[in-house]
Amino acid sequence: MPEPTVIADRYEVLRTLGQGAFGRTFLARDRDAAREVAIKMLDTQKVDSFKGFELFEREAAVLRSVRHHGVPEIYASLRAEWEGDPAAFLVMEFIAGKSLESLIAERHHLDPAEATHILLELLGVLDYLHGRVPPILHRDIKPANIILRPDGFPTLVDFGAVRSAIHAPGRDGSTIVGTYGYMPYEQHMGQATPSSDLYALAATFIHLLTGRAPPEFLNGEGRIAVPESLPGGERLRLVLSRMLRLSPAERFQTAREVRQALVESAEPASPRVALTRTASNTRRAVAVVELPPVPRTLEGETETLLRRLAPSAWRAMFSTRPLSEPIGPGIAAVVLLSGVVTFGILPVIYLARARARRLRVTRFLEHGLPATAEIISIQDAKDDLGTKICRIRYQWESEGVLHRGTDEVWASLSSRWLEGDQIQILYLPDKDFDSLVISTG
Repeated sequence: MPEPTVIADRYEVLRTLGQGAFGRTFLARDRDAAREVAIKMLDTQKVDSFKGFELFEREAAVLRSVRHHGVPEIYASLRAEWEGDPAAFLVMEFIAGKSLESLIAERHHLDPAEATHILLELLGVLDYLHGRVPPILHRDIKPANIILRPDGFPTLVDFGAVRSAIHAPGRDGSTIVGTYGYMPYEQHMGQATPSSDLYALAATFIHLLTGRAPPEFLNGEGRIAVPESLPGGERLRLVLSRMLRLSPAERFQTAREVRQALVESAEPASPRVALTRTASNTRRAVAVVELPPVPRTLEGETETLLRRLAPSAWRAMFSTRPLSEPIGPGIAAVVLLSGVVTFGILPVIYLARARARRLRVTRFLEHGLPATAEIISIQDAKDDLGTKICRIRYQWESEGVLHRGTDEVWASLSSRWLEGDQIQILYLPDKDFDSLVISTG
């Protein structure tokens, strides 16, 4: 049996994930950290200009500054030999899952609920990237560069075309990168803004919903015409049409604007009126839910807690119905389907939200560590769909270190809480101490 190929005396190559004109991407095992990693290699023998090195180094520099679940984490960048020649390597988090390109090929298209969940999550990723100082532009968003993790959340990959700032013409702005059909006209001229990424995201989303590539929708003006029959309703079609306008000035300028337009969000958050404590409302601790050690299975009390923390789309839409009353999946599906016809994209968004919430809560219930946290502040707000919620800020201690977190709960629940009260949470040490409130009373 041949000896495995090892990079830099540390990374054992397991197989090739992909190959391009200037290098390859490998799945490898990091012997020191005992984990699987993805390694992107730039073959210096195949790069005929300094620009290839510049883009490769830029990708490493940008990813090192990013901390978001929708972007792969970078572990190292290095120079080492590959088959006797010098090469550059980028070692990063391996994202298990399938690309949207693969899913489209296998299933022809995704249903509106799945695609809407992916769209909303990616808008959150772009809001984070574009909000960095300086802004980070991806410039090559397409189905092949989006990987859907096993938990249903998308990750934006391949930042080789990234820009970490908006440069003036004649500098970096003259570089033409992107993929035909997904990149807007201005990128053909070497220019890009946040609205350029939004254009590519809209083109990608049309591909997800229809199973047809964006060039198939080009009209005589060279514009992608969103089909009248697009699944998801009229509001979605109008939002995508605006994202795909030829002039950058006529598009949405931020990912947050797109989210607001999709759900017609209402009022901004408003601070809760301060309450004065008296002898009858002194600081109290909420009853603790007893959970088995990790990893847990979703059965018994844990399964009951999941239903309480992650209500169905039906119960989220019609919150006047008692939460303890069971909803049959058949009835919920019929109502949601009729809602799509009557209200457009709104029921689909509720379904996507409910699915995303359930995935998040499941992850914490299976692997989260319990802790008692103290409420720092409570703020009344409304989510994108106009539902009354409260943002709870809290702090807890783990191994002598103080951590802080934020979560959103229903207003009917938090109305019983005051600043200084104690609540129960679950947290994930290996996910930068991400946390979730599990108190329900």
